[in-house]
Amino acid sequence: MKLGRNVLLVIVALLSGTVAKGQLEENHIYRENYYLFPIKPGVRNTLAGTMGELRSSHFHSGIDIRTESRIGLAVYAAANGFISRVAVSTSGYGNALYIQHPNGHTTVYAHLDHFTGAVAEYVKEEQYKRKTFELNLYFRKGQFKVSKGDIIAYGGNSGSSGGPHLHFDVRDKNQKPLNPLKYGFDEIWDRTPPVAHKLALKTLDKDARVNGQFGRFEFKVRRTGNNYVIDQPIEISGAVGAELYAYDKLDNSRFRCGINLITMSIDDKEIFKSDISTFSFAETRNILKHMNYPDLYETGERFHKLYVDDGNRLKFYSTDDRKGRISINGNDEHVVKVVMTDSYNNVSNLKFKLKAGNSNLAKSTAYGHSSGSEIELTDNTLVIKAPLNNNSSIVVYTPEMHELQPAYVISDNQAVYLWNMKDGLPHSIDINGTNELLHYKEMVKPDVSYRYYSDKMDIYFPKDALFDTLYLQSLYSYIESDKSEEFLVGDQHIPLRKYISITLKPQISFTEPEKYSVYAINNKGHAFYKGGKWEYGRVTFWTRNFGKFAILEDSTPPRITPIMVTPDELKFKISDERSGIDSFKCYVNNEWVLMNYDYKTHLIWSEKLDISQPFSGEVKLIVTDNQGNEKIYTSKL
Repeated sequence: MKLGRNVLLVIVALLSGTVAKGQLEENHIYRENYYLFPIKPGVRNTLAGTMGELRSSHFHSGIDIRTESRIGLAVYAAANGFISRVAVSTSGYGNALYIQHPNGHTTVYAHLDHFTGAVAEYVKEEQYKRKTFELNLYFRKGQFKVSKGDIIAYGGNSGSSGGPHLHFDVRDKNQKPLNPLKYGFDEIWDRTPPVAHKLALKTLDKDARVNGQFGRFEFKVRRTGNNYVIDQPIEISGAVGAELYAYDKLDNSRFRCGINLITMSIDDKEIFKSDISTFSFAETRNILKHMNYPDLYETGERFHKLYVDDGNRLKFYSTDDRKGRISINGNDEHVVKVVMTDSYNNVSNLKFKLKAGNSNLAKSTAYGHSSGSEIELTDNTLVIKAPLNNNSSIVVYTPEMHELQPAYVISDNQAVYLWNMKDGLPHSIDINGTNELLHYKEMVKPDVSYRYYSDKMDIYFPKDALFDTLYLQSLYSYIESDKSEEFLVGDQHIPLRKYISITLKPQISFTEPEKYSVYAINNKGHAFYKGGKWEYGRVTFWTRNFGKFAILEDSTPPRITPIMVTPDELKFKISDERSGIDSFKCYVNNEWVLMNYDYKTHLIWSEKLDISQPFSGEVKLIVTDNQGNEKIYTSKL
């Protein structure tokens, strides 16, 4: 089935001033109308996400097209070409289809409910042939041709989708994502400029200060029309980095989308530019250095760093020789301007003033600090806050003894002391006569492989697993109340580029180690399965997150709840309370049956190879969890 584009409507749209409505200026592809909008072409629509948007662990590679909050809208081929790939997965893109076009581009259609036509039958036959739900198939050029406007699938909510929508990518010949909105879809209007919420300034070395203090400080912005200001000048000294919490809004949409272009200038001289026109999928995890990761972890807010941080290998920045880091001298105030531009060239800006401050010992205004002692690592600097009195004494042991002097004073009763970790790895700190162990074990460089050994755990860091120098902490704890062990590895606020290998050496014995695996424990005490391989009483697993880990038992099989068992359809709800579902197999009279799976709803349901043949005989469903526990359901039809 095809849908032709109404040329008259396009001409009318162009003549009626699409640029004035927030549309793009014409380019050769727009004039040729190369790509068709894949959902309800010609009908006004809105987006739930845009290309370059900041996600928790990656940049969004396309646009999320809304599908009326329902499953089943037709998905159209955006241009002539052939289906080059189909992927079926319980996670990620879910059901996804890829079309290669004569111009060298590939369009991607993801989170589909189901495919159509010959490719749908082929995929189902391959699933039955290989006896698996998940597939990743590649096709030759002439195998599945499509024309612009063909219905190739129906929209859905498969994979890791948070609701029904179509994820749509345009990729170049090297499979790098391009911004689909640069191809002039009249279905999407946007006259709304980006929105700024907060600015943060962060000290980038031990001697830097923001309003007299070391650390990271957030400032509220005030809106004036479509632009934003910070009313009071901010004092800085040393090297400081700016961070922006902002997002784009599209017309008639409540969603917070991505800003593709951000620039920052000081006194009209540009020092930083981030232009997310494209990127490599291999580099996208560098987003954890593009954003402020500790703030993301604690609050979920996604700040753009307006400087290139150490370890960030993204290539879409243009900066001065200081990589966007700010330092000023003299007594004059300096005007900083941050310009935000969205895909439709809507612009807003944020202006604020900086002036040189004094980094010498001084009393500073408190920013919500407590009056007790606190110890925190920020990049390469250990920050110690302690009550201030006539007998105050802070000593750092590396193991040499280093007596620290206050860097500055907060209010009347608390001082801040700073220690450069590059000057020595402290194992403890004495604060006014009370000694506190810090559990720092090693200084690990990012550009080499490294192995750490101890009596409680071994850790292997492959080359480039780290973004930056790591000051490794580790701690073993035995919990008497439930006779369990916890292993703290690293700081959960520090991101990892690659997976690292950890071998835990439990001090208690396990009579059936095959029933035990490693679990990550979050701040709320919830356990998440990590797995692991046992050997010689030790268990080894791989992780891409630091944190707290425990070895827990799972001897309980999964649960199976029949929803519908009829000659026409088999549907079950499956779940597992600890390690999670690993696999499921369904047979009718010993013949394998394809079962679709949606982990979000815990549902599996049948899809017949021959829809004319009813199910008859013994139904057998086998569900296995990640620990190897098995549950079997049987019934007769």
